[in-house]
Amino acid sequence: MLDHISIGTHRYEEAVAFYRKVLAPLGLTLLRDTGREAAFGTQAQWVFFLYPVPPGEGVTAAGMHLAFAATSRQQVEEVHALALEATAADIFSPRTRPDISATYFGAMFHGPDGHRVEVKTDAA
Repeated sequence: MLDHISIGTHRYEEAVAFYRKVLAPLGLTLLRDTGREAAFGTQAQWVFFLYPVPPGEGVTAAGMHLAFAATSRQQVEEVHALALEATAADIFSPRTRPDISATYFGAMFHGPDGHRVEVKTDAA
């Protein structure tokens, strides 16, 4: 099981604002922003970190994506809508994916730096 994940960004301020808005429906808040590190999560667990990366260094990798757990289909829909409102590029809109599992409901989009971000639930 993962404890937390960190990603790099070429657009630090924009990425902090984006994830602050998009992760809010999941109960994840910005817990610290030093300008060199942004930490998101809950008071009980810090789970997601952003770090600025110098120009010319890569921030994405082929096949890599982040998947955030939602507790309901409504949360999936809300996160997806907020992401698109905040200029994310849609990969797939909220839907079931029986090819993945009988209970999967999720969506995926590209964040500010091109990271693929998924939000999913297995709740009915």
